[in-house]
Amino acid sequence: MTTTSTTETLRAYRYALDPTPAQVEILQRYATAARCGYNFALGYMVAVHQKWARGRDALIAAGMDKAVANKAAPKVKVPNAFRAQAFFRETKGRPFTGPLPEGVERTTPYPWWEGVSNRAYYTAMEDAATAWKNWMDSASGRRAGGPVGYPRFKRRGRARERFRLVHNVKKPEIRFETSRRLRIPGGGGQSAFTVRLHQDARDLLRLIADGRAVVNSLTVSRDGHRWHASVLCRVEQHIPSGPSRRQAAAGRIGADLGVKALAALSDPLTLTPAAGPTTLIPNPRHLAATERKLARAQRVMSRRFVRGAAQQSKGYAEARARVAKLHAQLAARRTGALHLISKRLVQQYAEIALESLNTKGMTSSAKGTLQSPGRNVRQKAGLNRAILDAGFGELNRQIAYKAAWHGATLARVPTFFPSSKTCSACGWIDTELTLADREFACRSCGIVLDRDANAARNIKNHAVPVQP
Repeated sequence: MTTTSTTETLRAYRYALDPTPAQVEILQRYATAARCGYNFALGYMVAVHQKWARGRDALIAAGMDKAVANKAAPKVKVPNAFRAQAFFRETKGRPFTGPLPEGVERTTPYPWWEGVSNRAYYTAMEDAATAWKNWMDSASGRRAGGPVGYPRFKRRGRARERFRLVHNVKKPEIRFETSRRLRIPGGGGQSAFTVRLHQDARDLLRLIADGRAVVNSLTVSRDGHRWHASVLCRVEQHIPSGPSRRQAAAGRIGADLGVKALAALSDPLTLTPAAGPTTLIPNPRHLAATERKLARAQRVMSRRFVRGAAQQSKGYAEARARVAKLHAQLAARRTGALHLISKRLVQQYAEIALESLNTKGMTSSAKGTLQSPGRNVRQKAGLNRAILDAGFGELNRQIAYKAAWHGATLARVPTFFPSSKTCSACGWIDTELTLADREFACRSCGIVLDRDANAARNIKNHAVPVQP
């Protein structure tokens, strides 16, 4: 018998906003303050680190080995988020004392903080400290995963417009006035304001009213033409101890992800009642469906761009907004389709078997170097776009966290397991199978079937359960 246990988890609820033009200006001002606060803290950390680097370089120039110079250089303490915040408070009211161009007035150096809640840029300073720590841990080998690059500044017009606000959960300032109204706290002379939601938040309000959810923080971001609010809550969630009777009866399902078909399944899956069960989920190819419209919009934006201009024209701004809107719509369609597939998989089966895909390696460039140029570079670039458009990594991520919510488990086969070349009936391996061969014909037992369906069956048969 399946039982449930109550577990406290962090869960984000994302809603589209319908702000007024005046509220859009406030949101943009908050986002600008967050970007500037991030750059302020990062610049402070970089300046201190460069001071150490100059001392090290001087030792290297004197003939010392680099490894020895790294340890012998005078130690400096890179400031954390609290020190960066304190330094900002000490200097924000002082006039700028450095040299100024002719005609420029001597004003305070950080005008972006006025009229904005200090939580908008303080949390951004914490993000800068986190980015610095991630780089340091990666460089020293303390961080798992791929290498993390040196933190970069957020450039105006290129960085995503976003800001994060926190509050005291005992005296909540971030709250829902109604199911369609979200209150955003103010500060710095800006009073709190209420923004209309494009969607209904009745389900979250019910959890808050029952005492099963508490709002921790709020992240507001802009995606193309639309502003979104992501409300991070600490939620008491009922987690089943195991699969339901329906899931247990269905057992395990194997899924082979690909470009020709987004997913070939070993067993039938019902995405919608109208469509019925299927073992082959076609690839929507969202990018291909929008490619012509997107290319046209990008050409218009390119024509309206004036190189070297201090300020671009209104027409360029409109063209750029059009491109951003198309990209946002494309991302929303892709994410929505993947959410449907992942939810149906964990709802209908007790165990989902997948491949351990190295998406970064699969989408690496084939152009090579000048000394050793690559082959079929154009074809490989097209394949890379198709793989990234399919969203293998996002689908794996969604299945992983949703499985725990529905009592399902995960199983995986190794990255280099020959799922397509192995016969799912007898185990014979076809070493001569190429990507152009769309059917698998076993020369041992005689079975003939689609290569992706054969791979899905192999994944189901050979996957090893993942330990939670």
